[in-house]
Amino acid sequence: MSTPYSPDEPFDASDAAVLAALGRVALLADPVPSDLVERSLFAMTLAALETELMTLERVRESAGVRAADTAPTQARTITFTSTSRTVMITVAPGVDGVRIDGWIAPTGEIDIELRRPDGAVLTTRTDEDGRFSFDAVAPGPASLVARPGDGPAVSTPVIEL
Repeated sequence: MSTPYSPDEPFDASDAAVLAALGRVALLADPVPSDLVERSLFAMTLAALETELMTLERVRESAGVRAADTAPTQARTITFTSTSRTVMITVAPGVDGVRIDGWIAPTGEIDIELRRPDGAVLTTRTDEDGRFSFDAVAPGPASLVARPGDGPAVSTPVIEL
């Protein structure tokens, strides 16, 4: 008969073996994402920008889009809101990555940044109706930051393009 466990007993080799086996099971069942550190640093960088963070309102799958000789791929329409702005984007497959078509309200000419965890930043400016686009964007995590001249910057949460 084994002796009952007591938390007052010192940690020994048997405890270490059990914890090591449990660690291997955890890594197999739910491994740490390989880009966890990169994504965490990206999120902290966005927080340090002192921008208002928008919330993800809804994601809607659009009609299938078919590229030459490929199966249809869905476009997604995503809406973000904050107290000062609303941003709606459509992410669709393109020739060299994805295409992002967006609209921001209230309208006006606003600088838009597409930020990546690796530090890459693409920029564009909306037209007078609040429309903007990015062509040939590599798939992967990204966030949009809107910098209006008349108010605080706003940022979307990180999404997967």
